[in-house]
Amino acid sequence: MASALGEDDYPLEYVPKFREWAIAILDGGTAVSVISYCPYCGEKLPSSLRDEWFDRLENLGLNADDPLPVELQSDAWWNTA
Repeated sequence: MASALGEDDYPLEYVPKFREWAIAILDGGTAVSVISYCPYCGEKLPSSLRDEWFDRLENLGLNADDPLPVELQSDAWWNTA
């Protein structure tokens, strides 16, 4: 699935800071549909961390449009491997 990222024929997107996979809605906008299962093999994908990311911002007294710490701009805040 990762090999399809960036391919025009496969409208898959991955958002590292949220650990989310999505399918782009090809209507000229930026909308996506978050997916929970791989569209190729049907395997369950890791759960999104979007809510946890916003909880972390709130705990730091930040809003999403504030300047963010570097680790919150990527998967660094959750990916310790």
